[in-house]
Amino acid sequence: MTERDRFSLNHLWNENGMKITSTPQRQRRIWNMLGAFDSVTRVKQRCFWPLTLTLIFFFMIFGSAISAQGLKLGNGGNLINPGDLPPALAGSLQQMGGRMMVTDKAQIVLVGTITDGNGSRSAQITVQAPGYLSYREGQGRAVTFDGSKIQTKSGTPTSDDERTFDSLLADFPDSVFLQIATGGSLRPVGSHFRTDDGKSKNYSGPYWTVFAFSPPDRPGLVRGKALQQEVFIAIDEQTGLLSDVRRVVTSGPKQQNVTQTRFTNWNQQNGQWFPGTITRLENGNQVLSFQTQQAAIAPAADAATFKP
Repeated sequence: MTERDRFSLNHLWNENGMKITSTPQRQRRIWNMLGAFDSVTRVKQRCFWPLTLTLIFFFMIFGSAISAQGLKLGNGGNLINPGDLPPALAGSLQQMGGRMMVTDKAQIVLVGTITDGNGSRSAQITVQAPGYLSYREGQGRAVTFDGSKIQTKSGTPTSDDERTFDSLLADFPDSVFLQIATGGSLRPVGSHFRTDDGKSKNYSGPYWTVFAFSPPDRPGLVRGKALQQEVFIAIDEQTGLLSDVRRVVTSGPKQQNVTQTRFTNWNQQNGQWFPGTITRLENGNQVLSFQTQQAAIAPAADAATFKP
């Protein structure tokens, strides 16, 4: 067993809460985050302090940089190029089927059933390059992002709307890769992290490669809200698929709130891989799930369709 195997991801989350704060406090947040990560993997990382210092200045200088050029990726276009992502994430996107990289695969639509505190009902998720998003329940409820702002039919998003948008749209694998390709700060945390409590001597997996991502400031969006939150991204090392997106928000000296979106039961259709189940947990308690029944890939639609 390697040194890193001794640490579970639960330990990592508990030791590495990231405050959702305003931009002037970014420097303190990044210092705390990197220091905490170093304490977890200290044996492996003592010789990497020069790299750590470089990453600190990268986060400080570029973490809040974005130009108001409309909804475009960092490469100036609408589709992801392989070089826009680090190898592990580019490989994951290719493993899913190469969506968001070619014009005839610029949109993904999932049809299924959502279950939350209001019961179960039919719903549809749509993600389109370079970052258009929509969630719909028939002709009724709708939560959308048209590139400039998050909208609903009823006006200001409710707490339920925010949960839905976070886990079913912002955290959706294709959406995560589009956000990273747009810009912001991405830091590899490490590889071969285990997902149990770290006590089992016969642990056989899964093992995850983990990244920390801080999105760039974007006009029309609020720091600490959807598409403007610092997250941990976990890639399953065996399947190459995205397994988990988490936010760890410190709300007091000894108080952390952990929001987690899990992607499980992946299945393949026509060369494309889709999550069969999406689950949202808040401090370990399930509050929302989505079961995929149908999935489809298509070219990009008119951006005007991403309105409530």
